[in-house]
Amino acid sequence: MQKSATGTDEEIRARNHDALTRYFRLLEALDIDAWIELWAPDCEVSAPYAAESAARALYGREDLRRHYAAEAAKYVRLRYPATEIQPLLDPGRFLARWFPHGDLADGGTYRNENVGIFEFDATGRISRFVEYFNPTSP
Repeated sequence: MQKSATGTDEEIRARNHDALTRYFRLLEALDIDAWIELWAPDCEVSAPYAAESAARALYGREDLRRHYAAEAAKYVRLRYPATEIQPLLDPGRFLARWFPHGDLADGGTYRNENVGIFEFDATGRISRFVEYFNPTSP
């Protein structure tokens, strides 16, 4: 097993899996301040197949905080049942598939299906996220 300054591949995978588990728990709690700490300061988020109205790229924690705090304000409650987190060959990369649904502040409901790749830096923070599939539910 390969050993690096930050641990073996399996130790790195376990650490990053735990971070992604926290990622979804903090989003469920709508705790954007704690959630933003999981991200590297110079992180990048892109959604190449997002709806035209959605931001196509976000850079850095403050950009993420502004965007996701505004998104979180839309919900009374948000849930992530049946979230799947799969490691890839590189221990710093994971594929995730999740199915958020929630109650909106305006009284409506939200349901969706998402798939994306998460990349981690050497400190265990998320450095890059690319959302490859995001069909907007009616």
